[in-house]
Amino acid sequence: MKQLVSALLLLKRLPRTGWLEEGVKNPESVASHSYSLAVMTMVEAEARGLDVCKAVKMALLHDLAESYTGDLTPATKKKIPKNILQQVEKAIVRELFSSLPPKIAQQYTELHQEYLGRRTPEARLVHKLDRRELVEEALWLNKRQKISLKRFGIA
Repeated sequence: MKQLVSALLLLKRLPRTGWLEEGVKNPESVASHSYSLAVMTMVEAEARGLDVCKAVKMALLHDLAESYTGDLTPATKKKIPKNILQQVEKAIVRELFSSLPPKIAQQYTELHQEYLGRRTPEARLVHKLDRRELVEEALWLNKRQKISLKRFGIA
């Protein structure tokens, strides 16, 4: 579990790259983004009658690989073939979970793969809310620091 905890500690200190590129003062960390996403997911999954526990776990795990790769912006991700990026993420997640009890490691690995594949309502919800959380943060920052919303596809 030591390796997983180290990754979590890194994510608490890893600022979101897009906000840095926009010149945001004191940008949110990847971990704070994941926390907000998890709470949003909890509420929305409950309201839709989905598996709340499964969806929240996906939200909490969705950016775990960024402890190794750093926070990749959509522009950066477009330069990397999707299958390569997913292979890298899967390998990182497997490594981070390797010291966990096998049953738990398998469950979390499968949840992460399910998230990447967007095959279930829970995975699709987390992807949708991941985008919504970004939009909400951008709007909030725009009011306080006057960042440009154009880059984030917000008029």
